[in-house]
Amino acid sequence: MQQDSIPTPRSGHKAVRVAADHSAWIEGYRCDDCGAILIDAGMACRRCGNRQPLKPFRAQPQGKVYSWTVVHRSYPGIAVPFVSAIVDLEDGLSLKGTLRDIDPDTVQAGMPVRLIIDNAGGACDKDGNPYVGFHFIDEGAAA
Repeated sequence: MQQDSIPTPRSGHKAVRVAADHSAWIEGYRCDDCGAILIDAGMACRRCGNRQPLKPFRAQPQGKVYSWTVVHRSYPGIAVPFVSAIVDLEDGLSLKGTLRDIDPDTVQAGMPVRLIIDNAGGACDKDGNPYVGFHFIDEGAAA
């Protein structure tokens, strides 16, 4: 008799980590020598050259829009316009992602947003395992 099991989520981005309990988070790395915050560990700190392993940390979900663009043309099936943005998280990590459910005309530099981790728009691998991705929403809408 075959047992039904919950599909194992897969990371849809190099910074997304998924635990055995299917919880997910964004992981960044910090240099102990100079405090640089990076999206990947690499072999050495890109700021100071420290070759000690960088320390992983869970990124905070709060951030502010640094820069953005409104996309008016995309792949078939992708609703436009949408906002693609660079967001500086409170812990120093910077991520590029989509701002969802935000009127493109209201986006401004410094706008507070919140990181949301979800099912990456319903995408799955060939075995039916869902991908986990992220996007940002207006901080006021997150309450």
